[in-house]
Amino acid sequence: MDADRIEALKEGALLIVVGMAVVFAALFILMVAIIIMNRLFPDKGKKTEGPALAEAIMSEQSDRERVAVLAVALAKAMERETEVIPEQRATGALGPSGEPSRWAASGREQAMRSRGKAGRQWGRRSD
Repeated sequence: MDADRIEALKEGALLIVVGMAVVFAALFILMVAIIIMNRLFPDKGKKTEGPALAEAIMSEQSDRERVAVLAVALAKAMERETEVIPEQRATGALGPSGEPSRWAASGREQAMRSRGKAGRQWGRRSD
C-alpha cells in the first residue's frame, strides 16, 4: 500500500512539473509573438511634440475644471445632507396624519416583550 502511495505522489509531482512547463512555454511563445508583432507593425500614428504638448495642456485645464465642478457639487450635496427638508423629516412613531402608527407601536411592544424580566440585558441569559 505504501508503494501505491509513493507511485501516486510521483505521478502527481510529474503532472505538476509538466503542467507548469506547458504554461510557461505558452506564455513565452505569446511574449515572442507580441514582440514580433510590435516590430512588424510599429506605431505609425505617433504625434509630433508640438500638437501633443498643446493637447496635454488643454487636457490638464479640462481636468482642473472637472475637479472644480466636482468639488462644488460635493460641497452642495454635503450642505443639503445637513439641512432637514420638511417632506423628508422622520415622523418617528407617528403616521402620516399625526396619529401613532400601529406598526411602530407593535414593533416597540414586541421588542419590550422579548426582553423578559426587568434588568436583563439584550443577548444575555439569566441562569
